[in-house]
Amino acid sequence: MGDEMQAGDLRHRIEIQRIIKRREADKSIRTEYRTIKTVWAKANGLYGREWWEARKYGAEGTVEFTIRYGAVKDLTVKDRILFRGTLYNIVSVDNTLFQDNFLKIKATADLTH
Repeated sequence: MGDEMQAGDLRHRIEIQRIIKRREADKSIRTEYRTIKTVWAKANGLYGREWWEARKYGAEGTVEFTIRYGAVKDLTVKDRILFRGTLYNIVSVDNTLFQDNFLKIKATADLTH
């Protein structure tokens, strides 16, 4: 069963960050990213055809993360990931085969930070 995901494959710690809005003393609204959860993940860089396709769009810094479905059920492309000191913007979130076991997340390194 070559491509099946095993819980033991989740070896890396990643932080899931979400935009939080808060009201300042002067009544202005401030938005900032905050870590909402730290979870175990599998992390894979793209390779082969996927890497070449991403390179066409300047997204060769794309990583595919896999986490348990129940870790952050409401994860969206508005969230981001902090992994090994690099921020990653989430491009897609896939509930693998709609089985509610794992989420596959494609995310691209944010080189502006």
